[in-house]
Amino acid sequence: MRVVILMTVMVSGVACADPVPAMRLLRSQCLGCHSESKHKGGLVLGSREAMLKGGSSGAVVKEGKPEESPLVGLLAAGADPHMPPKRQLTAEEVAVLSEWVRGGAEWDAAALAPDAATVRPVTLGALPAGYRPVMALAVSPDGMRLAAGCGNEVLVFGVTDGGLELKARAVAQMDAVQSVAWLGDGRLVSGAFRRVVVWGAEGLVKEREVTEELTDRVTALVPLVEGGRVLVADGLAGEAGMVRVMEVATGGLERSWKAHDDTVFAMALTGDGKTVVTAGGDKFVKFWEVGSGRETMRVEAHGTQVLGMALNGDGTQLVTGGADRQLKVWDVKTRESTVTLSGKPAAFNAVVWGGGAVYAATDDGALMRYGDLKAHTGAQSSETGNEKALGRSGTALYCVAARADGTRVFAGSAEGRIVGWDRDGKQVDDVDVAAVKVAGGP
Repeated sequence: MRVVILMTVMVSGVACADPVPAMRLLRSQCLGCHSESKHKGGLVLGSREAMLKGGSSGAVVKEGKPEESPLVGLLAAGADPHMPPKRQLTAEEVAVLSEWVRGGAEWDAAALAPDAATVRPVTLGALPAGYRPVMALAVSPDGMRLAAGCGNEVLVFGVTDGGLELKARAVAQMDAVQSVAWLGDGRLVSGAFRRVVVWGAEGLVKEREVTEELTDRVTALVPLVEGGRVLVADGLAGEAGMVRVMEVATGGLERSWKAHDDTVFAMALTGDGKTVVTAGGDKFVKFWEVGSGRETMRVEAHGTQVLGMALNGDGTQLVTGGADRQLKVWDVKTRESTVTLSGKPAAFNAVVWGGGAVYAATDDGALMRYGDLKAHTGAQSSETGNEKALGRSGTALYCVAARADGTRVFAGSAEGRIVGWDRDGKQVDDVDVAAVKVAGGP
């Protein structure tokens, strides 16, 4: 049984619960719907004055009396309406807010402020001529479509036995597209500088653009299993890597938490949809409860930035690639590194599992396949993994995507090309994205 320890301080002779834990809960669980910009039900929780004013249904906090405060009462499992709408707070979390109200609901504005650094004013200009890197790729769940972010465009290809066939392309925004992901219903989401776009299933028609409360470049997107929500990673390099829960239907950010002290370079969701794994520029890989944003595990995965990360099909193994030119395979249950491939010539920018093998894109333009990955026996490098170079680009490869069965794998390059291979390592695709035309188009 866990014991909740509530710190108290004396204010004018009255014992008050430490406001910091309560502020953090308000920030992570409430401000997504009750901020100055959203204020559902007319309630704003961004300041003590606004909170005490209440919403359209009246006051929500009665100082010193949590049992008479709807802010606390609506947290109960049987409450109707229930808050937060899609999650039941733990008994410990409810106790924190209850004791905070009982102690007078003291305020700490600094603790309520986001962990991310202050958003700096930025005016975007046109991308330099010829700057069209392919920085994001995603294969649809049925394996029949490939989405790509190239320069400031999003493209969708049909995957055929004979190669890639361009179906649609559209400008996403002025800055380069950093991330793409398929939703379960066939729609697509893309991320760029302070912007997430939801695209329709039929063609690339913008359904929604989300620009509020995003700090910087959106570096990773992961749809949640139950549908309707997407995990969004953004943040300032060297300062804060944030994970946010976005509602697809409204574009609203349900809640956010600081995941890393640097950029979040990759995210992956476990098969049951309950845990998200993040890889950051602060050397760490971390595991989080999706429902609460609570960290459950971490490993210091590399000596420097963790640039690529992916889970295998059953979630028992994790592969990471780093700027330290190492590729590692981890046992998720024991947190131990079972395979380390070191001494490679370049950083690993992205990794993915496909058909039981690991595919890795490197900063010197190589696409590598590692199969038969065996646990350490004291051997090094190729003795711990059947290594094969599938191909090489003239410039860095930034991203990699594969069908779950490994029958096709794709990589995107800094020079704006998408290259693909089949299961046998035969090159099937080599597309100059700037030059390719929509099938059947002019």
